[in-house]
Amino acid sequence: MQDHTQTSRQAAGLKHSVSIWTRNFTLLCLANLTLFISLQMLLPTLPLYLLEIGGSQRDVGYVMGVYTTGAMAMRPFAGWLVDRYGRRKIVVLGLVMLLAVAAFYRLAAGVSLIIFLRCLHGMAFGIVGTAMGTMVVDSLPTSRLGEGMGYFGLTSSLSMALAPLLGFWLVGKSGYPVLFLAVFLLSLLTFCCSLPVRDTNVPVIAPGGSAAGIWASLLEKTALPASWVMFFLAAVYGSVLSFISLYATERGIANIGLFFTAIALTMLVSRPVSGRWTDRGGSNMILLIGHLTILIAMISLSLSRTSTGFLLAGAVLGLGFGACIPTLQALSVRHTPEHRRGAATGTFFIAFDLGIGLGTILWGYVAEATGYQVMYLTTLLPLALAGAIYYRSRDSKKHT
Repeated sequence: MQDHTQTSRQAAGLKHSVSIWTRNFTLLCLANLTLFISLQMLLPTLPLYLLEIGGSQRDVGYVMGVYTTGAMAMRPFAGWLVDRYGRRKIVVLGLVMLLAVAAFYRLAAGVSLIIFLRCLHGMAFGIVGTAMGTMVVDSLPTSRLGEGMGYFGLTSSLSMALAPLLGFWLVGKSGYPVLFLAVFLLSLLTFCCSLPVRDTNVPVIAPGGSAAGIWASLLEKTALPASWVMFFLAAVYGSVLSFISLYATERGIANIGLFFTAIALTMLVSRPVSGRWTDRGGSNMILLIGHLTILIAMISLSLSRTSTGFLLAGAVLGLGFGACIPTLQALSVRHTPEHRRGAATGTFFIAFDLGIGLGTILWGYVAEATGYQVMYLTTLLPLALAGAIYYRSRDSKKHT
């Protein structure tokens, strides 16, 4: 009995000793870092640019919403393509499109053109994000999937700490044309980091089927429970990404870029911890803690009137989302067959993008009708729905 226990411990230790920092995983982390810096520099600055060129608060909602809607529209097709033709080819295709769109931002002087470019930018990101996320899953051992996704997510958290401050600094020093040039150059760096990544998964070429069968294959059923929870959490997140800079201006809060830094710094702590805990079977507790911290953060944000209050709310919010996002992403692919990982990744990010996109459009109307304080209190409704859906799906699994 003692020998059996010792053998089990040695096997568990051997699984954990498998390195996640392979060449592919490291390059993908670098590519994700530069990609998200380019994207997140625009999140707090683009709403201000729109108002400067004559747009309204409703226009801000539409411009931010069409980006995520464009990404969402491409996710299922991108997932199907990476499963059929390979991850790397689709990553390169998406990055070429991303570069082309980034090059045109400097020429956009009207709200309508910005809306069009944001839609195309979202579509390109939908392709790149799905293919890159699938390659990350391929490069990680199953026993350390949650931990690996946590570390991969750190790159987007780090970019959140750097990008808003960098974006505001560039606009303040040199104006929006230089900001748009920086977005293009960072997109080029993403392309350069992604090119050397090897495709380790041989695509499964399925025989042609009916149109209904092809459409059904675009989504992965095993990823749906985690994806629904992510949809409602993303709706909450969208209110922060799209309207926090305008809310801060209304409250007289300067340098709101520090708010995103606070989110990012606490995400740097919670992402790897939650990932390791998820790998050890602690996803229920992680998600409960995450939901409660997001609840506290959104209430605090609606009541805050000082820079300190905003920073504290951001720090708590980062803990919550840093716990929930990698945990849900790991749950969405953990029981998925290898040849369906692209579809599972696409399903998860469709929910993420759709939640942000529809949520942002909805919050634009709510903010216009009631103001930002009430809008942030209203985000408690989708947060409650996310919690209810998760615990309902957990209970249903216990009885099947």
